[in-house]
Amino acid sequence: MFDTSPASRNFPGLFRAMNPLQTAWLLGCATMALVGCGGGSDDTTPPPPPSAPVAAPANFAIAVEYGSPQFRWSPTPGATRYELHEDPDGQGPLPEAKVDDYNETSRAGFRYQQDTSQNFVGALANTPVPVSARLNAIYRLRACNAGGCGGFTDATPFDIAKGISYEFPSGRAPLLTSASAYGRYAMVSRDGLTLALRGASLGATTTTLVFARSSTSHPWQQQASLQSGTYFVDQMLLSADGGTLAVRSMKQVWGDLGSRVVADAVYVYQRSAGAWSQQARLDAAGAPAGCPQPCQAEIADHMALSTDGNLLAVSAVIPAAGSGGGASASSAVFTYARTRTTWAPQAALNAEGTFIASLALSGDGSTLAVTDRDLLRTSATPLVLVFSQNGGGAWTQQGRIPATLSIYSPPISGGPEYGAMALSSDGSTLAVNTANVAGQGVCGAAGPGSTETQRIALLSRAGGTWQLQGQAVMPRALPWTPWALASDGNALFLGGAMFTRSGGAWPCP
Repeated sequence: MFDTSPASRNFPGLFRAMNPLQTAWLLGCATMALVGCGGGSDDTTPPPPPSAPVAAPANFAIAVEYGSPQFRWSPTPGATRYELHEDPDGQGPLPEAKVDDYNETSRAGFRYQQDTSQNFVGALANTPVPVSARLNAIYRLRACNAGGCGGFTDATPFDIAKGISYEFPSGRAPLLTSASAYGRYAMVSRDGLTLALRGASLGATTTTLVFARSSTSHPWQQQASLQSGTYFVDQMLLSADGGTLAVRSMKQVWGDLGSRVVADAVYVYQRSAGAWSQQARLDAAGAPAGCPQPCQAEIADHMALSTDGNLLAVSAVIPAAGSGGGASASSAVFTYARTRTTWAPQAALNAEGTFIASLALSGDGSTLAVTDRDLLRTSATPLVLVFSQNGGGAWTQQGRIPATLSIYSPPISGGPEYGAMALSSDGSTLAVNTANVAGQGVCGAAGPGSTETQRIALLSRAGGTWQLQGQAVMPRALPWTPWALASDGNALFLGGAMFTRSGGAWPCP
């Protein structure tokens, strides 16, 4: 808990206790001012009065960067430094305490600097506290100078849900970037009441933590700690309804040339009456029949779940016979369906490439969109393949959409990969993270020479045919600029701007 009583806001150096003798002496000196009071013309010059107290910092806000709080505020006139105070459990029993100032030797503590707009940006450097221990944290900031410290800002909570999702009227949707292909460290359900955090330690058994809260105004409470496999968790995915969790784990294998890390399996968990339990373990041995037998596929980088969690799509790499994988491999999407509590393989869809770059599944599970990395650069214009499912579980290719996709180089593989995608719940609207195309200026961002490097192409399906309906772009939008598509497909958030569909068009905001 943090203390907001007047005693907690003392300004050091402004108020000092005096005993009765000191008080009388001062009063006597005041009455004898004309004839002097002790000392003479050679008295030491008194020290200057302490600096005036400074105001509380303005515009204090907390963002979320890679699971940790990032602080922003406007400069306070007269301030020479700032202090951050943290209450780690908000309204819980733990006390508020000042965060250690940044230490150059240990490179740890509260570190801040001014950005290009002259506002301050601060972060907690090298602090050993995991994000799971800060989910309910509350922070206050105050400005200080030689005369002491001023008042605190209002207590501001660390809200991880705002950092990983955007809240539309239709509910929360995941924030995506070009790097979303590597999975997410955290996901929140559409109603904002269930949260999953991916384990972070590498080379050791890790867990996926699940938290729940009764309302957005109540604190997070840990609901489960789920261990998947025996090495480490690579990716995890939470269904929009918050009731199903898919976790891709890795394993370490040894060979003549040493060890390497490969995919282990996808573990699926379901919640029932507040308790989580493992429901399935999906690997190549249980791949759909479309995989050439004996199936040697490796479950790859991407997963997608329907809103109710009853359909799971995973990317896969199928090595050519005797090739050992690599560029001679082919890419596929495996789908699995759940009936009550039982999972069964459904289909193996040919993605027409070597490695899948991104995939998206509609909330109702009827539509799937896939892009390929095209490691060999064999296609001048990559394609978005769209598959449609009938009520019996059979999939057919519905569209081949030419798209100049946004390309980025992941820090791990370094190879070219393409942007993220999102589908509306009914599968009739597709948002694709595309590249800046010369000559296409949209919403004030010119095509040639523009610093904008990504935009979102918005496609609509009518009668089984896909057409480009609009583009969302913001000046200086970068590959890591977050964006989200509303579940109803009628709104898109990009870099702080809201694009809304009206009359079949997407006007600039």
